[in-house]
Amino acid sequence: MKYTGNTDPSNGPRPGTVKAIEILQSRWSMTNLGIWANRPMRASTRLSVHATGRAVDAGIPKNKQNDMAWVSSVFDWLVANHEVLGIEEVHQYWWTNGWGRGFRCERKELGGKPGVKAWSESDNGGTPNGKWLHLELSPAMADDANAFVKAWKSVSATAPAPNKA
Repeated sequence: MKYTGNTDPSNGPRPGTVKAIEILQSRWSMTNLGIWANRPMRASTRLSVHATGRAVDAGIPKNKQNDMAWVSSVFDWLVANHEVLGIEEVHQYWWTNGWGRGFRCERKELGGKPGVKAWSESDNGGTPNGKWLHLELSPAMADDANAFVKAWKSVSATAPAPNKA
């Protein structure tokens, strides 16, 4: 799987990205903290992937904001199913090292998980201890809500249990 980055700006959210956050809301009570925003990345002049309409920030539900094991299980499941779900990148800002960790589809295996990198004080996602996950979909998945639903249904039986707020 190839990482697309910010090479395909759009004028708004893409249908598959909207469907992805709707499913995350339904399954785990996550909140939509934003999809489309024509802005640079934090602490950079480079365009954010949010400007492509393929990135979404999914807020951790209030009843899980002190449950790092649960947040990590959702992150790990998304990473394990990234190819089926068309996920190119996932960030978990709140993690045991205080800086978070990130998955990128093209990254080689690090620390026992393919594509996952533990962040540090000098190399991180810019929001240590943030209570949300950041996801980036492939252009094909972001453009096709039905494809995301079909992909989700094919792997959802193994997903962490629904959140009961």
